[in-house]
Amino acid sequence: MAFEKWNRYVHPDWEGLRGTKDRHYFKALDLAEERENIRALEEELEITLPEVLLAFYRELGIGFLCARERRKRGRYRIFSPGELLELYFEPEDEGAEDLWITFRDRAWENLENHALLALCDYGDEDSLIYLGLTDGAVYYLSPSRKIAASLEEFLDRLDEKADYFAAP
Repeated sequence: MAFEKWNRYVHPDWEGLRGTKDRHYFKALDLAEERENIRALEEELEITLPEVLLAFYRELGIGFLCARERRKRGRYRIFSPGELLELYFEPEDEGAEDLWITFRDRAWENLENHALLALCDYGDEDSLIYLGLTDGAVYYLSPSRKIAASLEEFLDRLDEKADYFAAP
């Protein structure tokens, strides 16, 4: 299990988020329920989700990193496969609010030109954290900002210091 040390932060639902003092908060994700979203994501984006991301989903789910850190600059929200579909594609319902409009262009550009898949919402506008589809590294904003050699390293470094990669 690649993410075993993080298991203590996994909760069955979002209910305990307000009452917990946990630094990180993950909600278990039922991959069987997400199977259609995973299939659609891989088909529509013409990618294969990296095994490390699938392992993350299996072992931890989705959620927030550094949830209780008051001085962090952004929020760290790990996307589910369904949320990734919402990020990359405009809502089909024309009346629906598009929450990802400012993120979408950058996400597509990084996916198509650099094989970077959005993993996490960091801050305002188009501040996304990406997982490299070919190298498994983690990037902030663009391929020129590699912030960790792997998802595990990113989590470890973030656990030591929130915003370790952001400019002062």
